[in-house]
Amino acid sequence: MQFLTQILGRMVFDSASEPVGRISDVIVRPSDPLPIVIAIAVSSKQGDKFIPWRQVREEVNRISLLVRKDGIVKYNPRKEDIPLRKSVLDRQIVDVHDYKLVRVNDVRFVETPGQVRLLGVDSSGVGLMRGLGLEWLANLVRTGFKRKLSEKIIAWNDVETLEQKSGPIKLKISLNKLSKLHPADIADIIEQMNPMQRADVIENLDIHTAADVLPEASPEIQAAIIEDINMEHASDILEEMDPDEAADILGDLSHERSEQILKEMEPDEAEDVRELLVYQDETAGGLMTTDYIAITDTMTAQETIDRVRELEPDAETIYYLYAVTTEEKLVGIISLRDLIVAKPDTPVSQFMVTRVVQIHPDAGVREAAELFQKYNLLAIPVIDDDDELKGIITIDDILEHTPAKAWKGRPRLRRVHAEDSPQDNIN
Repeated sequence: MQFLTQILGRMVFDSASEPVGRISDVIVRPSDPLPIVIAIAVSSKQGDKFIPWRQVREEVNRISLLVRKDGIVKYNPRKEDIPLRKSVLDRQIVDVHDYKLVRVNDVRFVETPGQVRLLGVDSSGVGLMRGLGLEWLANLVRTGFKRKLSEKIIAWNDVETLEQKSGPIKLKISLNKLSKLHPADIADIIEQMNPMQRADVIENLDIHTAADVLPEASPEIQAAIIEDINMEHASDILEEMDPDEAADILGDLSHERSEQILKEMEPDEAEDVRELLVYQDETAGGLMTTDYIAITDTMTAQETIDRVRELEPDAETIYYLYAVTTEEKLVGIISLRDLIVAKPDTPVSQFMVTRVVQIHPDAGVREAAELFQKYNLLAIPVIDDDDELKGIITIDDILEHTPAKAWKGRPRLRRVHAEDSPQDNIN
């Protein structure tokens, strides 16, 4: 027995060649390293019965039993058993290598000493034709048209069965293996899923991974997932995300749902997001994040370094440090390079850049992109009419909102020195 579809519907005969019924399913039991075929389901006019595989003898073009009809010892399925036709065939699974959902067209077995085990699932067109009884067509294409057709076997170890309310079992990639993929690849996969599958995957990923994956999906998918998952879980994920990313998602939700989630979030994180929700999309304020490092210009280089270590900021928000007054007015900017080489007791006011390229919250995306390109920036501070620092726009944010062809060059990091000219003072 190589494939499930090759045995389904086959007539089973007893040891006296009397017909017993036709095979309607094959039952496997989870085992290490691969599930074991434990029984077959046989249908007849007298009803359905499960027959232990140990009583089955597979011959050339014939399935026989080792006993007479009246000697069959019926098998009682266990809770952990998996009926392959009912629970696996025609189901969707994740192809972890091609980052896409595929349909199970057949199931592949492998014979081991004294046992038959489940090797994997076949998602190929050949498997589909085999299941439709058109395997001859695949052979014709191979020989007559000299086309390469082959099975697409996905190892069973890459497939996991999972109970769900809408049906007996669904299949998906093991969450442990899925979480090891790049967030963008996981996002590609969940975008191919139906709403219930998407919500299930996001709810079962750890919070940190879910927070990395969600921003990689399209805005419509992001909003749909947050609408569908548990309120508390949604708030936990949004808390883990950068404030600007969380604000983008909440801005696409209904006002009622958005407020409910904000109330579930920690007050500090919720306040950061609320500050961003007041800005229109496609503006500097709508692009910026409030996740940046601000210090006072009276701090020394060593005190600033200690502060950075304490905060442990994300990589994208540590391009520059921002010196502000007690009223949050921006007075200067510091590069990490100048901070590291400065003597520990040196006040940051002595090596910070005071003439800073900046942008107003109401400025458009085009204006921001032009500044990034002109000055080769990695981040721009967003300053209101009172010179108060409201947030920063990072290069990642602007690239997501600007067509690639609009960039003549590639933004790069250059050294910052206090004596730089205005057009270079942040590069």
